[in-house]
Amino acid sequence: MKKKITVYMAAGLVLLPLLLTTGCFLRDKKPSYGELFIGSWNRYWNKSYFLLIVRANGGWSSDVRVEGASSRIIGKKGSASGTWKIEGDQLVVTVEESDIPDVWEKDKTLFYQIVEMNKDIMTLKYPNNRVFTWKRSRVKSKDSSSESPLQPVIRPRPFVVNLDKTRSHDKDRYFCLALDIILEELIPDQKIPLFHPKAREAALMFLSSLTYKEVKTFDSVKEVNTSLTALLNPYFSGLIKEIKIRHVVIASTMEKVEEFLIEHTPAPEPLPDQG
Repeated sequence: MKKKITVYMAAGLVLLPLLLTTGCFLRDKKPSYGELFIGSWNRYWNKSYFLLIVRANGGWSSDVRVEGASSRIIGKKGSASGTWKIEGDQLVVTVEESDIPDVWEKDKTLFYQIVEMNKDIMTLKYPNNRVFTWKRSRVKSKDSSSESPLQPVIRPRPFVVNLDKTRSHDKDRYFCLALDIILEELIPDQKIPLFHPKAREAALMFLSSLTYKEVKTFDSVKEVNTSLTALLNPYFSGLIKEIKIRHVVIASTMEKVEEFLIEHTPAPEPLPDQG
């Protein structure tokens, strides 16, 4: 038994440096360019903001916002998308769709030399030998201690309206709608638009004008969603990318309406003295 213990101890002494070395190697391993490249980036040049969203599946999308004459409200100039890959210290970008050919020319493959890339900045040497630096896009959350992507999602209180009747003796039906408003990616320091009471009022007026026939099928609800997006977009300075319907119910009783509201109304935020 003593001999076996001695053998185990000797084996442990041999393996210990290897394990320590391996552990240090894993801790000190730096992320690759491919891992660092994924995320949201932005750069400002010549009164324009260039936004770039890079996805892990090898796709990317980009749009350009032009700075207004009297404010930082940005008008969207155009967008593009395509695929990407990393070859050594070179970024290869293929443009598949684009309506901004002066920035991203469609059906063209571009090669960028990676000068520097880390979690905060990305410096690239362009095909014309000019060097530009991109910054990681982040926005502070409410507690100012964490950061999130610049594409916010606004979740308003659910909408409940009494559907319009085509005939006076038609029974009451209540259209219950819970949705998420997904905005375009914001530029750095751009404030997230609030859901203005007038926007909610406009939405309620529109929804209450609908009849049961206009919302009774999935396709008809999709059409309502398209109209609602067009209605609300001006209240958000045209920043709505899409509206996603989380849940929709056509209820015939107030009990069902109350169940819907309880399930889909977000909890109120705690007061400062409540933690």
